[in-house]
Amino acid sequence: MPIDLSSLKKIEGFPALREAADPARRERFLVLIKLAKDASVPDYTACRARFGRQIYSAEVDRSVLERLEHDPAVEAVSISRDLPLID
Repeated sequence: MPIDLSSLKKIEGFPALREAADPARRERFLVLIKLAKDASVPDYTACRARFGRQIYSAEVDRSVLERLEHDPAVEAVSISRDLPLID
């Protein structure tokens, strides 16, 4: 069953969210995840880099976005997006 990404309230970044909603675009996403205070990195994500105690980057499958949405340890998720080339 496809995930209705518009229902995910913790997911931030509308240009990237529109891209995520298009099934033909990609299945894996680079994300920044903000944890709730004193929370640990969820075992279903792999930390790529940490930025302080509460923020880390990860690469996740599309299905993990919904899981992050319902995880009380996760405060927010930001999907990274490609920057335009500067001439």
